[in-house]
Amino acid sequence: MKKILLISLLILLTSCSINDKSMDNSANAQSFLDNIITNPEKAKSLLHDDFTFAWMGIIEEGGKIWNKENLFDEYFANIIPAILPNGIILKTVDSISDENGVAIIQIGDAEGKNGEYDNNYVWIFKFKDGLIHSLREYNSDLLVAERLYDYKLIPLD
Repeated sequence: MKKILLISLLILLTSCSINDKSMDNSANAQSFLDNIITNPEKAKSLLHDDFTFAWMGIIEEGGKIWNKENLFDEYFANIIPAILPNGIILKTVDSISDENGVAIIQIGDAEGKNGEYDNNYVWIFKFKDGLIHSLREYNSDLLVAERLYDYKLIPLD
C-alpha cells in the first residue's frame, strides 16, 4: 500500500511540475507578444541567447532566420513599420501549451499599406532553459503579399 501511495505521489508531483512549466511557458510566450513593440527590452529578456525567429511565408522575408538582436533592430524597427504604418492590434483567441512549447492563435486588425489587413496568426514557441528558444510565425502569405507588399494576384487560366 505504501509503495502504491508513493508512486501515486510521484506521478502527481511530476504532473504538477509539468503543468507549472507549461503555464510558465504560456505566460512567457504571451508576454513576449504583448511587449515586442511597446517594451522590446522586456520581450528580449524572455529570449534564449540562441533564439531564432522566422516568418513562414514564401515571399519577401519569408523563411529568413532572425536572431535575438536583429529581430528587434531590423525586423520590428524597420520592416514591420514600413508595411504596417499604423500598427496592428492582435487579439489572442486560443493557446495550447506543454513543457516544451506553446502555440498562440491570434486575430489581427490593421490597415496595411495597400488596404484592409485582417490576418489570422499562429505563433509556435519552443523553449529551452525556461526561455524562448525559437519562434515561427504562420499566417496567410497571400494576404501579406496583396495588402502589405505590392503583389497583384492574377487568376491562372
